Amino acid sequence: METTNYTVPSVKMNERPDGYDIKYVIPGVGKGEADLDVEGRTLVLKTHRKHQNPAGFRQVAAEFDYCDYAASIDLPEMADPMALKATLANGILTVAVSKRPETQARKIEIG
Repeated sequence: METTNYTVPSVKMNERPDGYDIKYVIPGVGKGEADLDVEGRTLVLKTHRKHQNPAGFRQVAAEFDYCDYAASIDLPEMADPMALKATLANGILTVAVSKRPETQARKIEIG
């Protein structure tokens, strides 16, 4: 049975008027190597990388290693866990989460 050691990525969450932006730093991870799931109000990230040396090469020294990342974060109560969009570019996974419509500020017309 293979065990995986996970590294917790750096994460930052910012609030917008209509939602939240969550950013994970996961360098070297491609789109097909990351899984993002919602379990209740918890956002769960796991990556899985299979690094191999190119054919005919062998590693003789290393100052870094490839790693798998895992993290979970509880979404704020105003977040809509069904309204998520994720993009991955340049080692940054950005998750845009909308607020539930009933929790957003709205202008009331006075008649």
